[in-house]
Amino acid sequence: MQIDRFLTAQQNTYAEALAEVKAGRKTNHWIWWIFPQLRGLGISETSDYYGIADLQEAQDYLKHPVLGNRLREITLVFLNTDKSAESVFGTLDAMKVRSCMTLFNQVATDDLFRRVLCKHFGGEQDALTLRLLRSSSKNFLAGAAAGDIIGSVYEWRGCKTPDFPLFGKDSKFTDDTVMTVANVRWLLEKGSLTDIMQDLGRRYPHAGYGGMFKKWLKEEYPQPYNSFGNGAAMRVSPVGWVFGTLEETLDAARESASVTHNHPEGIKGAQATAACIFLARKNHPKEAIKAYIKETFHYNLDRTCDEIRPVYRFDSRCQGSVPESIIAFLESADYESAVRLAVSLGGDTDTMGAIAGSIAEAYYGGVPETIREEVLKRLPEEFADLLQRFYTEYMELEMD
Repeated sequence: MQIDRFLTAQQNTYAEALAEVKAGRKTNHWIWWIFPQLRGLGISETSDYYGIADLQEAQDYLKHPVLGNRLREITLVFLNTDKSAESVFGTLDAMKVRSCMTLFNQVATDDLFRRVLCKHFGGEQDALTLRLLRSSSKNFLAGAAAGDIIGSVYEWRGCKTPDFPLFGKDSKFTDDTVMTVANVRWLLEKGSLTDIMQDLGRRYPHAGYGGMFKKWLKEEYPQPYNSFGNGAAMRVSPVGWVFGTLEETLDAARESASVTHNHPEGIKGAQATAACIFLARKNHPKEAIKAYIKETFHYNLDRTCDEIRPVYRFDSRCQGSVPESIIAFLESADYESAVRLAVSLGGDTDTMGAIAGSIAEAYYGGVPETIREEVLKRLPEEFADLLQRFYTEYMELEMD
């Protein structure tokens, strides 16, 4: 289908729709072709005919000189109203508008649609739209690797704003990604995590490992060294996807951490991160995730990124970076904003991006395709293969 079908439908209805939104109350039937959403969300012939096929068609729509401008115009009018979405559109059509905002937020180069989601929908995107958008042929466990790569260039630059380029020529994976892949191999192959970590660490020796971990990689009989560094949390994200119960997840997170980071704080950081991912993938709301982490791990999550940012400095301890990374996730509106907020705190930016990104991936139903594509450009083929295998084995059925 060509997007000209929307021009035909809007010919006699767009001015009417714009006037109704300005007046603060929708009274006529035009929602499907004024605020289009992804095909497959509705069951009627009309919803199918005016459904957007995929991200490419959404991009074409937004770039169209008439359709794109109209969508931005009427969206801006809605953004500026003080009435709730339900009072303007009614309950059912408000859901369609949220789906529309979620779809076009994936392809927009500005933050208009995200701002609508934040103001009128509590920052929550439409979960089903996000699930339908994913392409399993290109999908892989990407949350931690993407956050790591995005944050990799800002660690020593004092980044204190969420407004920064996501990728550049110097963006690269670090030890966060290498050890995340080690956990993937461990869970896929059921072998020795210590052996796998040493194997990958020795084959990728220039990934920015800490001093004690470098020494551990070279030891013939490596032993845990009582670390409470955030390396335990940065690599644990695969654990959050594998198990059917929270208890099993916490046990595996302890096992993942303890080969090196057997200090109670190191174990706690890994368990808290894995628990967030488990609860997010099981569709628990943010309020419930926050309450569980506070009660179980006693992290102070009653702060905001704006409060943390001015005084926060580099801190590679679990207790000094995991809570802040979780807060970034809790404040986020989507995957990208979670990573942006974590990096903007100006600390251990690659690791905090990896932690916040891994939780956001589970909560928001994946990582945007445009970000995944940039990540794949920067990963060794063996990493990409393992992350895709993991997705197929443990994530694909849950995501469908």
